[in-house]
Amino acid sequence: MNVQQDHVLHSRDGKFADDTSHPEDVARILKAAATANQANGLVIHFHGGLVCEKDGRGIADFLAPKYWDAGAYPLFFVWESGFIESLKNNLQDISQDPAFRELVKKVSEWALKKLGGQVGLKGAPGQAINEKKLRDDFDLWFAGKSPAPPVTDEGHVPSTPTMKGAASINEDDLADDIEAGLDADPDFQNAIQALHNAVSQGGPKSKGAGTASIADVVRLDNKAIGELFPGTTATTKGLLSWISVAKFVAKVVIAVLKRYAAGRAHGMYCTVVEEVLRAAYLDKVGATVWNQMKKDTADSFGSSSECCGTDVLNQLQQLASFPKITLVGHSTGAVYICNFLDAAARIIPNHKFDIIFLAPAVRHERFAAALQAHAQRIEKFRMFGMSDELESNDVMVPILYTRSLLYFVSGLLEGHTNTAGWTADIDAPIVGMQRYVENTDVFDTSDFPEVEEVREFLNTIQNSTVWSEANAGDGLNSQSHSHGDFDNDPQTVASVLWQISH
Repeated sequence: MNVQQDHVLHSRDGKFADDTSHPEDVARILKAAATANQANGLVIHFHGGLVCEKDGRGIADFLAPKYWDAGAYPLFFVWESGFIESLKNNLQDISQDPAFRELVKKVSEWALKKLGGQVGLKGAPGQAINEKKLRDDFDLWFAGKSPAPPVTDEGHVPSTPTMKGAASINEDDLADDIEAGLDADPDFQNAIQALHNAVSQGGPKSKGAGTASIADVVRLDNKAIGELFPGTTATTKGLLSWISVAKFVAKVVIAVLKRYAAGRAHGMYCTVVEEVLRAAYLDKVGATVWNQMKKDTADSFGSSSECCGTDVLNQLQQLASFPKITLVGHSTGAVYICNFLDAAARIIPNHKFDIIFLAPAVRHERFAAALQAHAQRIEKFRMFGMSDELESNDVMVPILYTRSLLYFVSGLLEGHTNTAGWTADIDAPIVGMQRYVENTDVFDTSDFPEVEEVREFLNTIQNSTVWSEANAGDGLNSQSHSHGDFDNDPQTVASVLWQISH
């Protein structure tokens, strides 16, 4: 079996990669697939969007013989981005930024205070906050000397009257309280002063008795710099206004409180990190690249003869029907499948498909739209994902982000376009997360009809979901413990193969 020659189509930006794949390869490969006359037809595998070409080809090398032995001819869409490495590098750099660390500490301190110790603080609920100990414990965590952050990373917490009341705190009043306490936190003062000095190229002008150096690098985005230091630029040596800094912190604190009030927090630590990143580093967390990557999956079905997905569907239209066609999508590969279904409805409207999702990174909104249009074309469906406990323990970036990639996508990368440009959606419901299937008190029918539509679809199919760890029999097993496990975990792969062959 020559996997790379006979089972792989390589594309960039939705079009054939000229150096490796061409339209004539589609006709050749699918003719070979039809000639092979495998009992279980054709399997088309879409890997995740965070995979470089080399790794995508490695996935094909690993799975192709297994799909063949399951009685299906394998075809792999290798579409490259390599996004995950650049994202993790950016986040690791941010985690070393003194300004980031001090903002996380300060926001956590005030969020805990305003929530009255109900959530977030380790130990007995309602206890008083020892500010110095909290800051010292954060320093140990950031230095890699503590196994966990000093605030809890609790699971789903229903909102309470206290949380709702905290979320309605006046931002200016909170800023006054924060500003009044800054003298007692010289580490925060010095980090922010050093940042200001780097922006203005001026000398230290600290609020207290200490002095601050100039930050080695400025990682915050320009919008955040403008809010923290209004009127200060590289050529304008303005004075640092601590009330402006306090207002910036207050804005982030209230964003955290609002998420708890709505029951949409991702645990205290990750929620604070998400809101600090959103307020100060959004241009470095990858939302633009993430959305471009999803666009690439749609561009694959454009009208050009160079569009990989369109050419595959055109060739399928010319061939005798396979016994069945199974679409397997891992992570953003599930978005690819939704776009495949849209195009298939135009080009091969009489075909039906079996679908297998592996930790799908597709929004409920997108999948619900696909179901509304194409549910009748789905013969069989199964989805594999992690339990919320495992999802919450799948550390994406050590120290900086202690939950999974799907939590990060939900918290920061998903959004929508409006007249003001692109706006991030907070806690966007993702199909592959158990959180959105179970939390009916938050993601209910009235506010999230698309989530309910997906739930109803899943409920109509026996054994539609398999949440790892699972050991429920043939086709229903998974021991995947991280987002990247689903296409190489032996139990999950065996379940996928069973699904294909039955």
